[in-house]
Amino acid sequence: MRKILLTFIIGVVFANGANKKDELTSENQSDLEKAQSTNESELEYIDRWNQIELAQTDDKYGEWGGDSDIILIYSDGENVFANYSRYLGSYEPPMPPKENEKPKKWYEYKKLERKIDSIELSVDQIGLIENAILELTKTKINSETYPSHSGFVNSVISRDSSLIIEDYPSNEWKSFQRLKKNIMEK
Repeated sequence: MRKILLTFIIGVVFANGANKKDELTSENQSDLEKAQSTNESELEYIDRWNQIELAQTDDKYGEWGGDSDIILIYSDGENVFANYSRYLGSYEPPMPPKENEKPKKWYEYKKLERKIDSIELSVDQIGLIENAILELTKTKINSETYPSHSGFVNSVISRDSSLIIEDYPSNEWKSFQRLKKNIMEK
């Protein structure tokens, strides 16, 4: 009799826990849906002091890398802006820095092909930025790691380094390409 009672109590506890888990999952899901429907794209993380750099380097030259597209997202405190730059890769190693020269970012040692400064971003473009960051995050966490000597390098890096997402070897970053095209058309 005790065994039957003990089995019954354990069954009730597990059944009760399973129902609560389902309730919590549906509550969390509805909270997420509410947040997504009520929040406009704002990128509050970007302010006067913090900015985000989205970068893609293709594999045009194999293990030497390729051309790099850089989109720098920043704010003046009221509006969000973007700078776009395209740097050309080559088979040649980069020139060494000149003596007493201010340090540059790795891509600034390449030849600058195109630069667009201070594009004020619309709500739709801010949404494209969010989509690009989410797409890269999803790609990164769903990819197996393996050694490679060439491939696309996609990254999102904040100025304060509290956000770093780098995917290598990666694929074409479609949301980034849409954002780049949208910025270049402005």
